[in-house]
Amino acid sequence: MEFSKNNQIDAIKWNSILAKVIAVIRPTNPTRLIVVGPASWNKISSLPQLILPAYDLNLVVTVHYYDPMTFTHQGAPWEKTSMTWLGTQWLGTADEKQLIDHDFAQARDWAAAHHRPLLLGEFGTYDKANMDSRQRWTQYVAQSADAHDMAWTYWEFAGSFGAYNAVDQQWCSPLLNALKP
Repeated sequence: MEFSKNNQIDAIKWNSILAKVIAVIRPTNPTRLIVVGPASWNKISSLPQLILPAYDLNLVVTVHYYDPMTFTHQGAPWEKTSMTWLGTQWLGTADEKQLIDHDFAQARDWAAAHHRPLLLGEFGTYDKANMDSRQRWTQYVAQSADAHDMAWTYWEFAGSFGAYNAVDQQWCSPLLNALKP
């Protein structure tokens, strides 16, 4: 991703900042749940570098999921090469599903080993993708998150990834249906 400021904080810096923030919160909020995630855009692959205080069991670990980026971010203006990804579909093949399940199994296994609840805090597809593919991907990601013991929240309500059209004041039915259990 091209957001240069985010890339300036590696796992070592992030873990240091996170420890300091938790230490500031805990004196006045000893049992409040705090949602935290790893450096590098909360990627699942960054979980092994996340260091959390072992004594604090009131931390919920969040990850974000947008793979494959060539599908979920096609046409996104903040991604340099995203225009070349236009037309990419997600068909829901066994191989495509296996990649998601593999990633979510990694996250679940990390969470179990570290005794942490897990939240899929963001997932979604940019609105330039084909709606049938968006619906299939969204539905499968939500189902796979459920199957891997992950709570989840969709990104976002009424923007370019949105499940709701604020101008027309209507739900995007394919995405809404994809998100229903």
